[in-house]
Amino acid sequence: MTAPDGWDVVPPRGTTAVDAREARITSDSAGAGMQAAGAAPAGRPAPQYGEYAPEGWVNPVLVEQERQEREDRERAAASAGPGTARGSGRSAVRTRPPATADRTGQGAPATGDPSTVRRLGASPVDVLLTFVLLGMGLVSVIQSLSIGSVASTVREQLELTYTALEDPGALSGAAMVSSVVMLVVFALVLWWSVVRLRAGRRSFWVPLLGGAVATLLSAVVFAAVVFQDDGFVAVLMRQASGG
Repeated sequence: MTAPDGWDVVPPRGTTAVDAREARITSDSAGAGMQAAGAAPAGRPAPQYGEYAPEGWVNPVLVEQERQEREDRERAAASAGPGTARGSGRSAVRTRPPATADRTGQGAPATGDPSTVRRLGASPVDVLLTFVLLGMGLVSVIQSLSIGSVASTVREQLELTYTALEDPGALSGAAMVSSVVMLVVFALVLWWSVVRLRAGRRSFWVPLLGGAVATLLSAVVFAAVVFQDDGFVAVLMRQASGG
């Protein structure tokens, strides 16, 4: 509405002439829509400018906004698929929270968080020593696979220290058994070292222990062969008796 002098005039609040109450829409279709939206019944006084709302008065604008929000949530729940749980007449949609913990109750670590990355070994020095000792053990295992060379070396040492064996060929069998023993021990040491490194535990002593065990078993194998040689046993007994 425009006044004669060009200014816009705000239309006055529609009230009745009897009790000065707020005017209500009286058409059947509009009145049904307002009642469905939860509007207050007609006849309750509307708050004037600067006044508090009277008891029981409901702002129809807020009621309409709540109705629109409720319809939006229901449409979103209907289009979300089977992953959301919804019920008739509910104003909020419940969704299943994402599973962040396994059956043990421990949350799955975030792959992008550097604080959750498991450290290899107890320390960088421990990792370095472990790999160096494993490398030395691998070299020893490769050398033990040369059965003829190992048997020849042991025979020469025995001849220089004690005496020549009556059956030097038996050392070849001992060298073969020793190489198998060292290969098995190295495989076990390698597996155990990797497990401890991945667990972040100190591991450098594992190759040391494996090397000691492999050396002891190889010595037992060669000793079992050498002490079956009659000439070696006779020389050893003369040296022990002082003859």
